[in-house]
Amino acid sequence: MSRFLRVGVFLDRLEDIAEAANMLSETMKSDEDNSLSKAIELAHDIESMAKELLYVITRWNCEPLIYTGKGTTEEIINLLDTLLEDAEKRTE
Repeated sequence: MSRFLRVGVFLDRLEDIAEAANMLSETMKSDEDNSLSKAIELAHDIESMAKELLYVITRWNCEPLIYTGKGTTEEIINLLDTLLEDAEKRTE
């Protein structure tokens, strides 16, 4: 089992936040009677989603890292897992 987490976990939620922010913007531009209540609801949704991501990230004892070098995600995760296993064997 790997100790590495794919960023896709965050990307999906960030897309939801961006979509809700766009909907909020559009709602604020509309002249509909219920636009204020809908805008408040969307603002709460955005806040809730952002806090959810913050909660997940702050539970870890270290900050997540993003690798920007060459290689596929799978290749890099396999390499890092192998390096960690080798390091753990040397400390035993």
